[in-house]
Amino acid sequence: MGERAQLVTRETLYEGPFRMLVDEIDDGHHRYKRAWVQHPGAVVLIPLLGDDVLLVRQFRHPTGQEILELPAGTLEPGEDPRETAIRELQEECGFKPGRLTEILTGYAAPGYSSEVYHFFRAEDLVASRLPGDVDEDISVERVPLREAVAMAKAGRMGDVKTALGLLLL
Repeated sequence: MGERAQLVTRETLYEGPFRMLVDEIDDGHHRYKRAWVQHPGAVVLIPLLGDDVLLVRQFRHPTGQEILELPAGTLEPGEDPRETAIRELQEECGFKPGRLTEILTGYAAPGYSSEVYHFFRAEDLVASRLPGDVDEDISVERVPLREAVAMAKAGRMGDVKTALGLLLL
């Protein structure tokens, strides 16, 4: 909140892996409400196998369709983003990175969420699978990196975090 803005009340509408909140704010001139999501943060992985990138295809309920995207996942409470990245890559793609480089950290949608994305380049992959989340039905697709980047540049990647991750390379 700005220097003059004061939190008047906070209501929790939902609590789970993230919280949905409604704050009443007084900025000294007006009182208004803001609905927002309090989120622990997430990792986005750019896993490279030779000249290819691993993407995952999964159904995303809010969109009503399958989306081709970079593997990603939510931080557990108190978990270091690097630990999350290693775990998520094993769960979603069946690989453990030999080398993990953080390339960008920033807010996903600061207008309504506190979620921060941690983008990692994952290289020197070694086969290593962990069980995935029960609500995820994921298929892994190995795509030539040049093709994936071209898709992102052409606006054919429906997931913005995926397009951004690919363009960062």
